[in-house]
Amino acid sequence: MKYTKILLVYLVVSFSLMAWTMNNWLMIWYLMEVCFVLFLGLCTSKKSYSVSEMMMMYYLVQVSVSLFMVVFILFYMFNLGYLHSFILILGLMVKMGMFPFHFWLILVCGKLDWMSFFILSTLMKLIPLILVYYLFSISSFFFVTLSSMIFGSFMGVNNNVIQKMMGYSSMINVCWFIYSMSVSLVMFFLYFVSYSVMLWWLINLLSDHNIFYINQFKMNSVSFNKKIMIFIYGLSISGFPPFLGFMVKWLVINYLWYLGLKFMLSLMILISVLAVYFYLQMFFFVMLLFSGWMKWYIYSFYNFGVLSFFFSISYIILFIFY
Repeated sequence: MKYTKILLVYLVVSFSLMAWTMNNWLMIWYLMEVCFVLFLGLCTSKKSYSVSEMMMMYYLVQVSVSLFMVVFILFYMFNLGYLHSFILILGLMVKMGMFPFHFWLILVCGKLDWMSFFILSTLMKLIPLILVYYLFSISSFFFVTLSSMIFGSFMGVNNNVIQKMMGYSSMINVCWFIYSMSVSLVMFFLYFVSYSVMLWWLINLLSDHNIFYINQFKMNSVSFNKKIMIFIYGLSISGFPPFLGFMVKWLVINYLWYLGLKFMLSLMILISVLAVYFYLQMFFFVMLLFSGWMKWYIYSFYNFGVLSFFFSISYIILFIFY
């Protein structure tokens, strides 16, 4: 079973990268569907009723959207019809789990093993992103990305399921992926690889202790050093300075700022502050409430609110004084 998973992951990586070397829409769509079938095989290796039910729903959604997309890809290739670009954008939003087509992503998150979740959050979004790159224009994607970031930032708060919290966080990072592609493909791959590495570090720690819920930290003997590392990796993914996630976001911000997109960047940064709050909230529960060496009643929610405020305001101050 272990070697089968390794083979499936290798094939998903290979086909995802292969799609970026092609400029034929039908071939890219075909590779996207092959990766989808391989991902289904990776997920269904965990045999349980809840996983089977969830994967059936995921299968029906993805197949329906794929059949819908291939029709409009043909329209797009032969320049037939008028709304083919708009319909393709909607289909790609479903594939990437963006608002308001995020329902399948949230239902899937929390029922996957950590390896499958990592593939879903990174490699499974790689092929749809190249199709977004071919269709991209800042005006057409502004409201799409803004709505996904706002919804993802608010819905990720007060989530006990870590995968769902990280799923909402990935909705925000997909928007940053899209705008990094508007700068250059080199910038996009730098951002994507950095995000994948940070996510892998965090998932590796959570997987070692088989943790899927925040309250599991109370029952698992996670050392203090590992709790600090989980906290740091979480802040890095959310883009908190001075970690790696902030550095790559700062490069994207610099380029888009010189393009005159100051209002859009201001909104994106302010919304990203809430993503930092996800992990600050998890840190509060893990280090204070669920810690055996510290009594939870020593700290109040007021103190946590003050701490979160100063963390968040430092993010904004760096932006203003730049």
